[in-house]
Amino acid sequence: MTRYGYEINPRPAHLGGGWCLRLLEDDVEVGGGVFPADPDHEPEAGVAWWNALTEAERGRWLAKAQSAKPVDAWAAYLVDEAHEDALAQAEDWLATHSPAS
Repeated sequence: MTRYGYEINPRPAHLGGGWCLRLLEDDVEVGGGVFPADPDHEPEAGVAWWNALTEAERGRWLAKAQSAKPVDAWAAYLVDEAHEDALAQAEDWLATHSPAS
């Protein structure tokens, strides 16, 4: 029986950060994708995101970033979003390749 799986690994910051998805069939990579999380790519989007947050949400993202800087909160948000995107793609792929129950 064929085994399907995936790995989501961090990408270096100098490559845009975020995540690299590897789709696996019997432990051999058969596809994947890159999910960057570069806060410098669209700084205007980061300002708009920050301005739309409530004080509680700002506090949560600053705590997650372990920083008092909004740009660091934006970076933490992008990392989380990129991971969620990679995970969603991996789960969709698994759902189409798993045997019917």
